[in-house]
Amino acid sequence: MVIVKKFGYPLENRLVEKIDLMIKRCIQKNPKRDAVLNIEGAEGEGKTTLSVAIGYYIAEKTGRVFNHTRIFPDVKKMMEFLQNTEEEIAVWDEPALYALSGDANTRIVRDLTRLLMMCRKKRHFIIINLTYFNKFNEYIVWQRPLGMIHVYSRRNIQAGRFVYIRKMNLENLWRDWKRTQKRNYKKWASLGIRGRFPDVLNPSYKNNVLSDFDLDAYEKAKDEAIQSIGKEEKSYLRNELHKIKYK
Repeated sequence: MVIVKKFGYPLENRLVEKIDLMIKRCIQKNPKRDAVLNIEGAEGEGKTTLSVAIGYYIAEKTGRVFNHTRIFPDVKKMMEFLQNTEEEIAVWDEPALYALSGDANTRIVRDLTRLLMMCRKKRHFIIINLTYFNKFNEYIVWQRPLGMIHVYSRRNIQAGRFVYIRKMNLENLWRDWKRTQKRNYKKWASLGIRGRFPDVLNPSYKNNVLSDFDLDAYEKAKDEAIQSIGKEEKSYLRNELHKIKYK
């Protein structure tokens, strides 16, 4: 186990090896590159918790800032942040809010795709917490990320479990879904990169990060993002109707 010294929580060695390779990609002088890591799983399985644990590890290794201000439930705010900064850690935390219809080509997802295509030279480390990869487009699922961590509960009881899927197998996972309509994580996961992750947002966990991570501020930001979605959609529909009316 690798220990994140600031808080004392552990991360699996083999997973850390993968993250270290992604970090190296972000900090090398030439060519200028970034890193995108997907964390995927059902609601309530710990995507945010694991992304926070990894975020603080990256911060410790790189000297970059990480806390609740680097978690973005509102993707527009994250895109603005990434466009105007360099060498940051950012987590898109609730993309399912923008793709609940199952439409992988929503305006927001298209905007994020364009941003990811353009911002490599800024050397960001970007984590995207996906609720079911099949709701998103190919670029976000397998073309852009360097790997994906699938989180789950063992026997639907023991939470905090993960498997890792290498970049070379993400396309296979995607094609498998297209062919069978089954998310065959275990088939494409790396045998040696799996295990448990720490419950770092739980006040009862002795090595939690809550001395630095403002959970209330995070929850408030998430609530604001949820409330804004319906308003944005109504505004978009009004604009479209206005265009039709005056054509």
